[in-house]
Amino acid sequence: MKKLLKYIMVLVAITAMASCKKEGAVSVDVNDLNPDDPVLKTELDNWLKTTFLDPYNMAVVYRYNRYYHDNEKNIAPAQLEMVKPTMETVLNGYINPYYKIAGRDFIKRYIPKEWVLYGSYSYNTDGVVIAGTASAGRRITLYGLNNYEPTPSYVSGHLGVIHHEFTHILNQLVAIPTDFESISKEDYKATWASTPTDTSHKYGFVSSYASGSYPEDYAETVRALLVSGQSWYDNWANTASAVGKARLKAKESNVVNYFNSGLGINFRNLQKEVQTYITDVLGDQTKTFGYWLKRGLYKTLTVNLEDGMYNTYGSSAGFASAYNYLKAAIKAWSPNQYHLDYVQFRFESATTVTVRIAFTAAAGGTQFVGDYTFAYAVGADNKTTTFTKVAQAGTTGSYANAAIFAADFEASIQQYLTTQSFNAGWTPTSLPADLYTRVAGFTSTTDAQQYFYGPLTQ
Repeated sequence: MKKLLKYIMVLVAITAMASCKKEGAVSVDVNDLNPDDPVLKTELDNWLKTTFLDPYNMAVVYRYNRYYHDNEKNIAPAQLEMVKPTMETVLNGYINPYYKIAGRDFIKRYIPKEWVLYGSYSYNTDGVVIAGTASAGRRITLYGLNNYEPTPSYVSGHLGVIHHEFTHILNQLVAIPTDFESISKEDYKATWASTPTDTSHKYGFVSSYASGSYPEDYAETVRALLVSGQSWYDNWANTASAVGKARLKAKESNVVNYFNSGLGINFRNLQKEVQTYITDVLGDQTKTFGYWLKRGLYKTLTVNLEDGMYNTYGSSAGFASAYNYLKAAIKAWSPNQYHLDYVQFRFESATTVTVRIAFTAAAGGTQFVGDYTFAYAVGADNKTTTFTKVAQAGTTGSYANAAIFAADFEASIQQYLTTQSFNAGWTPTSLPADLYTRVAGFTSTTDAQQYFYGPLTQ
């Protein structure tokens, strides 16, 4: 007992001596000891605050936190240099288009208030890769930031994840129309990961993932229309089975109506905004008219300068001069005073186009056509286009009709086409969104005032 008491007294004395010891101030800078300390405000933190938190009350969580992902999974933190370009994609390809079309109140009300970023993807036990999730109408989690590449394909892919997940958020606020599920109800399978792309295509899904359930089908359909684009969607539908095409077009109609009526958002305006960002800012040429023209999606482009479209959206004085020259020659050719009904570009292949003129007697009756054979080439940039007159593909029928006006055609339309090169595009840009990808044309590479355009068919 005495030994124990003595030990305690000694310990107390040592403690008292330590507490009374005087030390001078030591100059130590601890600011760099933990550069990932949330208390510290870095340049990135300030940018995220002024860009997202202040205007939208939207918090971006990029510092690793196990709370935000499944505990049984190992997820890597995001590399700091990947955070800003990812969030710039969120801003420019998602927030800004919705802001412009749906308005400030919509964005402030419905935008997810928490965005969580991780460096690696999340993997299920069956090998399925998770690129993003949406939770409770409030949070979107994005994975795979460390794979970021400043390429159109990668950024468009990540943008697709964002629009997919936001669609889930919207569906929690305004329910998916009940008739959507019935379109493909018998073909949804939980084992979608084992469904080949060709099979999902055949049965009217935009991806195998879409065939897993109708909520995923809905989000994938929205994603495809907004990010992959209308031309891609049309081509996907056209190359499906008859049943698949009917289902894809029914789903498209359902989505457009959902946004227009259920959310009060003009879907075609939103689609054009997203596509303009992808093509003009990201430089993704797979969304352009020239890209799909080379792949045979578009079959005809028709110019009829008497259509009210040209009064509203304008026409090129140079092309109008060539058009009206031929129109006057056709009228003067016969006492029947034939009328030039239109000039049509019929894309027979990726290299051959027939330029067709259609004309009808002033008194009415049979419409006749004359066909002129051209070669055309769309460059590797999916834009620069040249037209070259080649030997006629025939001598009878429509080619015999063409021979009647060959000299006048050569002096007008042919000369206009072959003496300059053009840029293929969704022309003019002033067209309303419901005509985006429905109308296109060609603008001179050297003179923006020289162009022609018209409605497309597939």
